[in-house]
Amino acid sequence: MKQFTSIAAVVAVALTLAAVASAGRKHGHAHIRVAVKAHTVKVSVAQRRGALVRAAVTYLGVDKATIVAALESGQSLAQIATAHGKTADGLVAAIVAPAKLKLDAAVAAGRLTPDRETTLVTRLQTAVTKLVNRTRKAPHAGDRPVRVQIAAILKPALAYLGLDFKAVATQLRSGKTLADIAAAQNKTAAGLVDAVVNSVKTALDKRVAAGKLTAAAETTFLTQLQTRVTAIVAGS
Repeated sequence: MKQFTSIAAVVAVALTLAAVASAGRKHGHAHIRVAVKAHTVKVSVAQRRGALVRAAVTYLGVDKATIVAALESGQSLAQIATAHGKTADGLVAAIVAPAKLKLDAAVAAGRLTPDRETTLVTRLQTAVTKLVNRTRKAPHAGDRPVRVQIAAILKPALAYLGLDFKAVATQLRSGKTLADIAAAQNKTAAGLVDAVVNSVKTALDKRVAAGKLTAAAETTFLTQLQTRVTAIVAGS
């Protein structure tokens, strides 16, 4: 969630600019910059994320879960705003507004010059605009390594052999291979391999249908599984 953290970090810093400015003219404007840098280190990820969500939820009139889901799918905040009848510029203004109000107050109190406020607000608007329009790559089903439970391998193997795990383990300890055990059960090594691969394929087919796995990733995994199980059955 780098996008999330970056935007909210800007917001969190913005909300403290006025307070920093009120420290007094005797420290000068350089003090503002130093204090802002120090604050960025102290703001937690949770605080940053919360600041962004609150600003977006308020402006867009959309619940938090909807915004998070849209960001995770690869949309930018600008796209989310447009989809809900709002504008990216309006969202930027909404995010910047609390900080600008405090800076306005600092100027009115004589703690900050108008020119300095303009510079700070412009920088903030530029940074927020860039982040609001940024998109992140949506996670792709085929990007993640394919994994199945160990039971997905053992259960169909034991069912094909007609034996429980203890019986198979006892024979393996005596020096037999799974191919030997299959033969003793009037079964074949190839049949044992197919039983495992076909069972796993059935489970992976459901992931593909649900959009959680690509067909290409499934094919690659099953090819590797066929090779690995064949070696295991042969005892090599």
